[in-house]
Amino acid sequence: MPNPTLTTAVEKIQPTAIIKLDGAFNDFHAKEVIGIIDDLLAQDFVHFIINFKSCTEVNNYGVSVLISLIGSINQKSGKLFFTNVDSHLEKKLKMMGLAAYAEFYSEDKVALESLIEKH
Repeated sequence: MPNPTLTTAVEKIQPTAIIKLDGAFNDFHAKEVIGIIDDLLAQDFVHFIINFKSCTEVNNYGVSVLISLIGSINQKSGKLFFTNVDSHLEKKLKMMGLAAYAEFYSEDKVALESLIEKH
């Protein structure tokens, strides 16, 4: 049975934070991630990699949370990356227009390398 709660692990590599999701990214659990990213933005982290490897579900509320994060990150001229996204979720996120605001990579290391190359 999938984990009904969401736990997060944050790896900090200034000015980038990697947020690893474990469990269902939906409803009020997803809202917790807004607080985490807002706290990190206040600490001058501007680039975010969200790792979906252990994420069991993303519902429409979770997608709306991701969309709301884009505005906060863009205000700091930051970048948003999604990693380890399964094909079903990637299709859903791209249909919702997130590909215009976030980049998709197979793993965190590749996203970090891309970020370093661009700056």
